[in-house]
Amino acid sequence: MRAHRTRPFRPTRVAIAAVAATTALAVGACSAPAEDTAATSSMPSADPGALPVTIDHSYGSTTVTDQPSRVAAMGVGDADTLLALGITPTTIAPFNDPPERSTPWNAELLGDAEPVILPEAAFEFGSQIPRALETDPDLVTAVGAAPSREQYDILSKAVPTVTRPAEYPDWQVPWDAQTTQIGRAVGLPEQAQAKIDETRAFLADVREQHPELAGKTGVVVTSSPTGGLSIYSATDGRGQTLTDYGLAFPESLKSAITNGFYGEISAENYAMLNDADVVVAVDWDGANDRLRNDPNWQRQPVAQEGRVVYLDQQVGTAMSVPTLLTIPWVAEQSVGPISEAAKR
Repeated sequence: MRAHRTRPFRPTRVAIAAVAATTALAVGACSAPAEDTAATSSMPSADPGALPVTIDHSYGSTTVTDQPSRVAAMGVGDADTLLALGITPTTIAPFNDPPERSTPWNAELLGDAEPVILPEAAFEFGSQIPRALETDPDLVTAVGAAPSREQYDILSKAVPTVTRPAEYPDWQVPWDAQTTQIGRAVGLPEQAQAKIDETRAFLADVREQHPELAGKTGVVVTSSPTGGLSIYSATDGRGQTLTDYGLAFPESLKSAITNGFYGEISAENYAMLNDADVVVAVDWDGANDRLRNDPNWQRQPVAQEGRVVYLDQQVGTAMSVPTLLTIPWVAEQSVGPISEAAKR
């Protein structure tokens, strides 16, 4: 995104990096594997009858004949899904900069494993392909990523590769669809569905315990360093999170979504956000302090009435990619203050 250089999802930069990295990819994809510094992937037994399987995705289909033993996660959030299914991936595409091996939501499942970190895989996917292939995977997942056709072709010639389901745009794959896609690819569709059911039950319990959220509207924003706000749609991960809690995206703000999953609101138009029952401001490099210190923002009824929830950067980052692991962790940090704001 233009205003936030290190934000996990910036499709425009992905497209630019794809062109710039083409030559390096062709060489790197054919290079010999480096010393085995990657994590050794674990793999639970496949569900009966789950393999072979053909996975349809954004670039056609991929057939997985045998259960993979080493899975490289190149999509943001893919590693969480694999870990939740009992699989330690050989690579992890971190959620943000600086790249983190572990986070509060995956540390327990990751344990002492040392997967290869693919820094900025969301922005510069092509440059990370050689590093992923050096871990000698027999499956690559790129569901939470936006590889170009050329990048996919390079990967798929070396190893079976699965991308997002074709019916969803880049960066807007719902967490349950992502889980299903990856679960089928690794031969664990039944276990994936069980995890989906468990998480849906968790979210249903959140809604049941917080009836004050039903019928209310909510929106997630981030303050821009140059003034104004970025606003996230209902199909962005942050918007999906509020929807899962029972909040609806305000109809009056739909016109502000101009770039697929987000848009921008100028400081002169802050009043547009007063229509929302709850505004969730996620921090990024001091964004929330800018809002708190902005007299124009503080004059708005939504701020004066206590209907703004300020969430820290780590929570906002986790919220941007709902997974089997981030969903309960984010809820623990955010549902309480969101509930209080909705009661105002």
